[in-house]
Amino acid sequence: MKKSYYAIIPANVRYDEDLRANAKLLYGEITALCNEKGYCWASNSYFAELYNVTKETISRWVSQLEKKGYIAVDIIYKEGTSQIINRYIRINHEPIDEKANTPIDEKVKGNNTSFNNTFNNTRYIPYVEIVTYLNDVAGKNYRSTTRKTKDLIKARWNEGFTVDDFKKVIDIKNDEWKNDDKMSKFIRPDTLFGTKFEGYLNQEQPPGGYDPNKDAF
Repeated sequence: MKKSYYAIIPANVRYDEDLRANAKLLYGEITALCNEKGYCWASNSYFAELYNVTKETISRWVSQLEKKGYIAVDIIYKEGTSQIINRYIRINHEPIDEKANTPIDEKVKGNNTSFNNTFNNTRYIPYVEIVTYLNDVAGKNYRSTTRKTKDLIKARWNEGFTVDDFKKVIDIKNDEWKNDDKMSKFIRPDTLFGTKFEGYLNQEQPPGGYDPNKDAF
């Protein structure tokens, strides 16, 4: 079933001479699906059937877009295996400058290499992986597209913390608070990823586990 959401192909993608025309079309399709859930969930098989090409062809188009920095691909593996459980594709919105890479502006066109290098060096922030991990561990249903959640994750990410750090904090506080009726409500992004993040990360865990009757917030 074809989606009715609008597809968006910004100027820097449209006029990128390194991209195949169909890779640009695929980018538009990805933006349409991202408009539905905040990320693209579709598999290579889905796109292959949609465009009547092979899965290998879709894989090449996705790789082109990822290599150029236009999308970020987040793959979730089954723990301890190489089996893929989910793949999420997210549009890299920053920095997109509609005035850059247009064929009309010859001065900007001459600076395409500089622009693309800046674009490709943008740090990918794995919002989906972090929030999905929180939901899986704590049995929650938070969204990775919520602005406040993204701002909190971005702030900690820019401070140099890693995905493993986020997962460790989630594990520590979930283990500590999950059986405490008073504290379990704080197993949420605005608490876990806030200004106390580093303290939570370096928190010593008692050998015998946490006492749910002790207020450790």
